[in-house]
Amino acid sequence: MTRAARLVRRLGLSVFTLLLILNPGATLRSMAENPSATLGPCAQSDRIHDADASLMQDRDAPTHFRLMTSRYVAMIQAARGYQCAGTTTVGFDGHNYLQTGRSDDPVIMELVPTLSRLSGISLADSYDALVFAVIFSTTLTGALGFWRLYPTRRALGIGTVVFLCIAIAEARVADEYLFQIAPLIAGIPWLLYLALRRKKIATTVVAASLAFCCSWCSLIRSGSLVICMAFLLVMFVSRYRVQNPVLPILLMAFSCVPSFIFEQSLVARRDHALTRANEPARAVNSHPFWHTLYIGLGFIPNSEVPEYRDEVARDKVRSIDPTAAYTSAKYQAILRRELWDLLKRRPLLVIGIFAAKLGIVALLALILLYPARRLIFAEPAVMWLDLAFLCAIGVSAANGIVAIPRLAYLLTFLCLTALYTTIKLCRSWQFVRGRGLS
Repeated sequence: MTRAARLVRRLGLSVFTLLLILNPGATLRSMAENPSATLGPCAQSDRIHDADASLMQDRDAPTHFRLMTSRYVAMIQAARGYQCAGTTTVGFDGHNYLQTGRSDDPVIMELVPTLSRLSGISLADSYDALVFAVIFSTTLTGALGFWRLYPTRRALGIGTVVFLCIAIAEARVADEYLFQIAPLIAGIPWLLYLALRRKKIATTVVAASLAFCCSWCSLIRSGSLVICMAFLLVMFVSRYRVQNPVLPILLMAFSCVPSFIFEQSLVARRDHALTRANEPARAVNSHPFWHTLYIGLGFIPNSEVPEYRDEVARDKVRSIDPTAAYTSAKYQAILRRELWDLLKRRPLLVIGIFAAKLGIVALLALILLYPARRLIFAEPAVMWLDLAFLCAIGVSAANGIVAIPRLAYLLTFLCLTALYTTIKLCRSWQFVRGRGLS
């Protein structure tokens, strides 16, 4: 196959994936339980189990965009689970049925096998097409909104460079982290464009749509909705003199209900399938916060938590209670108790580690905000804009402070900060030209 043919094929897959994203009905129906599936085809197989274990040793998944190997293996197991148990919420590893994702947000590991089945292409190509479609569509949407917000040649050039850099950063990190920042990059420029022109109905509709998208992305990456709502709630509450915030807030809350209902249906379907297989669900139905917080203390190697690795927390729990299943409620309770005990015994160690992580995040914020340092809170009329951005930036920084300040965890923080600085600079240039908006 020639390079041009491969490019056409990849673009075709991306368009197909984008259509599935824009019309989720078919995708969600395909993730529903298959009544014709049985547990029979999934017989015990050492070969399958050993193949998965061998693949887990690989450094990278066989995809063009970055993806953790463990998530790729979970996608393979979820695809098997659909054939055997009738739902991608249950995986099969050759020996046992298990929760898809287990200690992670599972929806991307359920969505990709669904896209693969609908399109008839491999899991790796389905994942690459999904990531490409999300980056392309959200970056283009956000850039168009930014260009409407600041339609000058200078702003056009700056905006193009900034959105291109954001797209490159998203492509570099990819994985599930992409889905936390993507809807914000697409929606915030349009939200500001409408809010600054006091188009109240349109602003409310876009805000509710953004909350709706973030609620679904939150199923892929925990915290997406929290960051989004931090921006939206502060924005509407701060501009109460311009627009009554009650109706927008109610609509934003209602827009999150469908994803919540769907998540509960997935959990119920998973539990039912595992019960049929005599394999009860053990892991918690959310990202393991205390697990992440505990291993985050390994950011600076020490005698208590020597490094940032999942195995460190797992081994700690096993030394206390070998019966506690990985990321189960009991597992989380043990780590929470150990954290409090460590804080009591060695408070300076814990405080010092968090201070170091906070210092790195603060330094990055100062570097990115430096060009617009004199513009922050400089306009009382649009102080709601500054408050909304800074609140969302602060909330997104928790990703790197709870875990470690790594690019993947700080992707949302860095992109939001860069977008905020760009918006403030372009707004100041617009005022200099006598075209400022309030």
